[in-house]
Amino acid sequence: METPFAMYDALSAIDVPPEKVRGVVQSMERDMALFATRTQFNALDDHSAARYEMLRAELAASRERMDQFASSFEQVDKRFEQIDRRFDLLRGEMLAMEQRLENRLTIKLGAFMVIAIGATATIVNLLQR
Repeated sequence: METPFAMYDALSAIDVPPEKVRGVVQSMERDMALFATRTQFNALDDHSAARYEMLRAELAASRERMDQFASSFEQVDKRFEQIDRRFDLLRGEMLAMEQRLENRLTIKLGAFMVIAIGATATIVNLLQR
């Protein structure tokens, strides 16, 4: 508020007509109203700082949620590893059972062939007499 008075005094001191001085001072006051004041800059600074802190808090919360997701995915990965190991064990057991079944069938088929050959030989012997 001191500037318009200082401008008025300075223009009056150099003998500028009072109407022109008044016009210059009023014009200057209108122009100065367009500029921000120190209080407005401080308010903007405070507002920006508050928004920045809010953004930091949201970012920290997002990081925490990402860490929780990562932890959950690690648990899911571990669970899948356990399931994979169980499937591998089951696959191994099934292969062993298949091998045992194949061995049993081979033994039974061999026994059946021995009996069939023996029965055929007996029938041939009986028919030749």
